[in-house]
Amino acid sequence: MLLVNLNQDYNNKNRYFSNTLLSNIEDNIRNNKKSILYLNKRWDYSALICESCQHIYKCDNCDVSLNVHHYPAKMVCHLCNESHNVASKCSECSNNSLKKIWVWTQQVEKFLIDYFKWKDINIFRFDADVIKNKTEKESALEKLHNSDIIIGTKMITTWFDFSNVGLVCVMLLEQELLIPWYNTQEKLYSNITQLLWRGSRKWEVSETIIQTFLPENEIIKTITEKNYKEFFIATLHERKLFRYPPFNEMASLEYRHKSEEKAKDFIQKLRNKLDLINNENIYEITMTHNSFKKYNQYYFKIIIKWNNIRDFINNIKSDILKNSNLSLIFEY
Repeated sequence: MLLVNLNQDYNNKNRYFSNTLLSNIEDNIRNNKKSILYLNKRWDYSALICESCQHIYKCDNCDVSLNVHHYPAKMVCHLCNESHNVASKCSECSNNSLKKIWVWTQQVEKFLIDYFKWKDINIFRFDADVIKNKTEKESALEKLHNSDIIIGTKMITTWFDFSNVGLVCVMLLEQELLIPWYNTQEKLYSNITQLLWRGSRKWEVSETIIQTFLPENEIIKTITEKNYKEFFIATLHERKLFRYPPFNEMASLEYRHKSEEKAKDFIQKLRNKLDLINNENIYEITMTHNSFKKYNQYYFKIIIKWNNIRDFINNIKSDILKNSNLSLIFEY
């Protein structure tokens, strides 16, 4: 396994491609081997890191990365909706060499098409924009078989079985850490393990490259060194500190509506009702104050933590059953 520091090894035309990666892809093309380039999502998440001390900005409440938004320019936690102004210098070392990290499948595909335009090769982007239904999924088998370079998201680790893989590369490992949920690090560990296994099936051995701007990050070091015991202990400690499962039960109440005002009004009234029931402040209740929009509907969320949430939620059972726009999700 090669761990590549993108602060030192990068192509002048694209900071997310190390010269090491491009050289290995060219070797695979010459040897008629496939190269798999993995990203966690099509385009969703971005974050701010310090090039000097490798500090990554996180939410104070949730211990997940803050996402950088352009309009308005804010760093926002997608879990509790805490927001801050975008930093101009590092809060840890005062250096002003802050970098927004963000790479997506279409960007990778475009660069590779331009970079290898003089070669007769097949590049296949394998994500939810390309594979939308069963028919496209079935036709993807032939495309995968005939591809020299495959650019894939999570589905590439589980759906398909193919051979002749000479290289597996995680394009930007820390991008996995930006997903705003409490079990992000465990999912990262699982995804990377599945991906590496994908490249070593059918008694084949493939080269593995992991690219990162944060080679000294403790989580990244633990994953790349395959130190599962240390990772397990650290994860349990973090879950206990932030009162996540299995140390407490955790549930989300999510309300959606085409009208942002109506969605906000409903979730606020529900929060007020829960606060009245929680008159001894036993339960930890947080609520998002700004919506996120998906499929032309506005979403607001309430998160509850304690050790017997089901009894507590039973007080608003009628609200949940009566309203199809209100979803209850228990986290484990």
